Amino acid sequence: MKSSNIHPAYFSTSQAAKMLGLSVGTIQRMVENGVFKAFVTQGGHRRILSSSITQYCKQQGFQTLPVVSESLLICVLHDSQHVPPTLDKMAHWEQVKLITHPLDLMGIHQTVGAFFIDARIPWLHTAPMHLQDNLMQNAHIVVYNSAHLPSNSPLYLAKKIDLFEGDVSTDLVYGYLLGSTHAHHADTHRPTHQ
Repeated sequence: MKSSNIHPAYFSTSQAAKMLGLSVGTIQRMVENGVFKAFVTQGGHRRILSSSITQYCKQQGFQTLPVVSESLLICVLHDSQHVPPTLDKMAHWEQVKLITHPLDLMGIHQTVGAFFIDARIPWLHTAPMHLQDNLMQNAHIVVYNSAHLPSNSPLYLAKKIDLFEGDVSTDLVYGYLLGSTHAHHADTHRPTHQ
């Protein structure tokens, strides 16, 4: 897994708090008071513009913007006809994005580590796959409810795909998050041999 230090176009309130050594509540108040320019996602989460944080850092006398390592996003594509309570819980996790409509894929600007995809999604097998190609190219794909996956599904063309017969669960996604976080930290702290 590639480890990279980047400056994305925006940060979550918890990322901004971690970078600046402030509490999330303080960051939220700074947004409300106009110190930081931000927008609210469809899921109701604040995203603070990177340029706004850079400007704040300069005003405070910092030479450079603190570096944050990118965390990988987990996307759960689920059939909107069958939304279990576990998905409502996962929708509030910072690293998880719940998608029930193909256009939701267009708003993703973060590196996606894995897609958990419900094989029962009707639009999945008819939607133009170019919407997903760039995002899915290097992501791990877990197809759950795999008994419903048509044999001609374009998902079979994915580089890294696992089929899971059961439904999605918090344990399944959380286990992946733990594993990918562990692998990300191992890559970050692994000594390089030259």
